[in-house]
Amino acid sequence: MISEKLLDLFKKYVELDTSLESGENYSAAVKLLEVFLRETGFETQLVNIPESVAKNKNRKNLIARKFLSTSLPTILFYNHMDVVPADYPDAFMFKQENNKFFGRGTSDHKGSTVGVLSALEALVSRPLKYNLIFIATTDEETNQIAQLDYLYNLLQLPENTIVFDPDTEAGGISNGNLGLYQCQIIIKGKAVHSAISHTGVNAVEQSAEVVNFLLSVKKEYESTISKYKTFKEFGLEFVCNRCNVNIISGGVATNVVPDKCILTVDNRYIPEKDVRTESNILKARIIKYCREKKIEMEITNELLIEGFVTTHPLVAKFGSLYHEICNEDGESYCVMGSTQMAEWCKKHSLPHFGLGVM
Repeated sequence: MISEKLLDLFKKYVELDTSLESGENYSAAVKLLEVFLRETGFETQLVNIPESVAKNKNRKNLIARKFLSTSLPTILFYNHMDVVPADYPDAFMFKQENNKFFGRGTSDHKGSTVGVLSALEALVSRPLKYNLIFIATTDEETNQIAQLDYLYNLLQLPENTIVFDPDTEAGGISNGNLGLYQCQIIIKGKAVHSAISHTGVNAVEQSAEVVNFLLSVKKEYESTISKYKTFKEFGLEFVCNRCNVNIISGGVATNVVPDKCILTVDNRYIPEKDVRTESNILKARIIKYCREKKIEMEITNELLIEGFVTTHPLVAKFGSLYHEICNEDGESYCVMGSTQMAEWCKKHSLPHFGLGVM
């Protein structure tokens, strides 16, 4: 059980609505964390993310450090303050039932942050074998890579830094994430009255052809299996590629042939694949197919995240400790999801692993 002091922080933290696009509650969230970390022996630094980096948004991050010696390795604890929005009453009300805590963000990712704070609190009077850095970031639920890059320049991380990421699954150690390529395919037709549809081009009907093509890609992708295992709760032994059409938007009226239909596509790639290369191959195949079918289209709103797997000796050591203490599986697994934190670690050659509450 966490301390009363930390339980009070947890309650206040969850009840701050940090899903708001305005970012109006980030200052209060940072202050809660900053006060606690200062009292735990950390030096803190409030970071105002420039609007040019945060896409004209009001974003505040926190860096907290406890450095003992330049000869010691460093552990960076990653955290994000933003949560997924909620449109139901009392979503941000903190509740406790049978030693379990409920409220928006308790599993993603405020509960994990409090778990880290509890561990740091327990270490106050103990000798440390690592320098410690705690960061609290924003926009993980949308797109935060530019903000992470801005923080990297401020952090000045030692070469022997390893990143602990509690924003992941429970029940085992995560040491990898899938790559990601998302895009929108805009199918362009010609709008006419439905009674004279022969003079127009139906973008929705053409999009169905593109969807069928992507379903054939889906079969190929899902037969591409990684050598890395994933968490048993996913019902798979090893991670695999994914290709999914998740949104279809088109049409304006029952009696009008639609001149536009938008497909939103989500693709995942095993860590062995280079996402930029794979996305270029996929785009070329889509363009070729549409050209052959005389379908006018455009690919837009692209997002790429590289996959990453860490094979650092500390990951295996942590897994052994986890197994010894919790008597649970201490194996390392690749998560069936993608995170820009993993991409950031790959970009800066930082070993990345974690254990979460989700």
